[in-house]
Amino acid sequence: MKRNGETKRRRNVAEEAEQGGEDPAMWENLDRNFRQVQSVLDRNRSLIQQVNDNHQSKMADNMSKNVALIQELNGNISKVVSMYSNINTKFSSAFHGGNNGHEGGGGGAGTRAN
Repeated sequence: MKRNGETKRRRNVAEEAEQGGEDPAMWENLDRNFRQVQSVLDRNRSLIQQVNDNHQSKMADNMSKNVALIQELNGNISKVVSMYSNINTKFSSAFHGGNNGHEGGGGGAGTRAN
């Protein structure tokens, strides 16, 4: 059910952008990038819950598993920071004369506007 609401919201954002003379592809890309960030944040929530469960169990094996879980969590935090930085660069470029706000699809770095 959440998917239908997301689809309608994305469609409305694109339609509003077209009517306002804005670039709908840029907004769709921004939406896609934020969904990628949310995916990593959801994974982090799961990792934190696993770490808490392992810690509460006080079992040696579970406690040792936390090392790898916390390492993944730390890597994901760095990834989120990088993703937000890329979103900021693309969004700023799009509004300061550049058109690379909708280039590519992934979380790769865009070209910075001078």
